[in-house]
Amino acid sequence: MTNQTEQVLTIGEVAALTGVTVHTLRYYEKAGLLEVPRLSNGQRRYREMDVKAVEFIGHLRRTGMPIRAILEYADLVRSGKDTSAERMRLLEQHRDNVARELAEQHKHLVGITAKIEWYRAALDQADSSDARLTETLTATASTP
Repeated sequence: MTNQTEQVLTIGEVAALTGVTVHTLRYYEKAGLLEVPRLSNGQRRYREMDVKAVEFIGHLRRTGMPIRAILEYADLVRSGKDTSAERMRLLEQHRDNVARELAEQHKHLVGITAKIEWYRAALDQADSSDARLTETLTATASTP
């Protein structure tokens, strides 16, 4: 039950606060990711802990964690027993996946940056000599 002094929010207020659509919030609840208390008329009333859960789910989703893995995590949280080790294992596994993806993206960024630098050098050289810019579709920079 909510504390009398605890602020409660409507689904629309939570959507505005978190940037998650009302539709997505309803989906999270239907999928079992969230358990949001309701008034007797059925209206959802989000507590601070529910908003924090929405924000954390957002971190997991935006970093590519599948809904089924988030649901597994949520089920462990709600299990009523100490599942800290299992939850930590899930989060460590996801963190390692995110770190691998970041490293891969960094490698691609380096290749793109090298091509931009090639263009800068080639355009500078072409401007000074009226030469025509020619290249091949390569990922690494070479002398223009």
